Amino acid sequence: MRTHPIIASFVFFLLVLVSWLMPRHALAIGQEVCNETSYIIYLATGSPEGKHIRTEGWVRLRPGQCRVVMPAPFSDKPYYAYGYSSEVHAGGRQQWGGTKALCVDDTGNFSLDGKEDCAALGLHTRNFNVIDVHPPNGGRTVLAEPASFGKRAELAGIQRLLSDNGYPIRSIDGYDGRRTRSAIRKFLVSRKITTRPDPGTLIDALETAARENLAKTGLRVCNKTSLPVWTAYGRRKGRSWESRGWWKIAPKACTSLLSGLVKDKSIYLYAGIIERDAERPLLMANENFCVSDVLFAITGKSKCALRGYEERPFRLYKNQSGKGMTINLASEDFAKVDVLAGLRR
Repeated sequence: MRTHPIIASFVFFLLVLVSWLMPRHALAIGQEVCNETSYIIYLATGSPEGKHIRTEGWVRLRPGQCRVVMPAPFSDKPYYAYGYSSEVHAGGRQQWGGTKALCVDDTGNFSLDGKEDCAALGLHTRNFNVIDVHPPNGGRTVLAEPASFGKRAELAGIQRLLSDNGYPIRSIDGYDGRRTRSAIRKFLVSRKITTRPDPGTLIDALETAARENLAKTGLRVCNKTSLPVWTAYGRRKGRSWESRGWWKIAPKACTSLLSGLVKDKSIYLYAGIIERDAERPLLMANENFCVSDVLFAITGKSKCALRGYEERPFRLYKNQSGKGMTINLASEDFAKVDVLAGLRR
């Protein structure tokens, strides 16, 4: 399986743009982070404390929102940040970070004083990125997508959340078009909200609704094992087939691979665990799809080798509800031997 030494290997890229240096005479208010993406982001920070680094989280940032995440004054030592997208967004967790491995608590808000043996303490390791805090006063870090929404990030976030709730949004562009206004009206009616709220309140309501729908719709995969699991899915697409991957699911965590109504009667899943440099594939996987050793979205499942792909067996799951499902993967669902060595190393 492929390990990702830098977060830029993920399907979604969050770029760090440090700008607007605070004047020397400005009041020391701390380090501000602005979310100019279309995703709700949960942020953790790392601050030097003696010989160690204290990590704290989580700070929730709506699309278009700016918040001070660390107080001034700052020293010349490195400061760090790591962020991930809300679980309600389709496509799995998107991450922003770097190469500095630090401990976090994924179960809720936390403050950790330089813990190093994360796994032994029931914590998780996340790769943080260095941020420029412009000591001593602090500055501003901007999180942005390649689409560069800028001031349109708030509306782009509303569009993404509408799409996550199953409304037909043609494109996430941050412009208030007819289709976006119609979807907002339908959402407000469905929640019995009589007047359009301010954008921040609307984003909160959309996230709440999408979270409620997660258990009932979409394709959600939960990793019940003690090791990370790599997953991909395959399904019918019109008269052809499609396969998409990869999603890395942390131990005891869940990831949404598809959002909204999933009407497919059958869904195929590939999953594998890396243990001691050997891959443990999913048992009862009998339907072959094309895959790649990097992120992929492939149409068709024949002639994989001729098209530069590899062929791997996926396991069939029946979508009984016709709306979506949650697949729980336990250790006993995986083979005990290295059958498919080499893929995604």
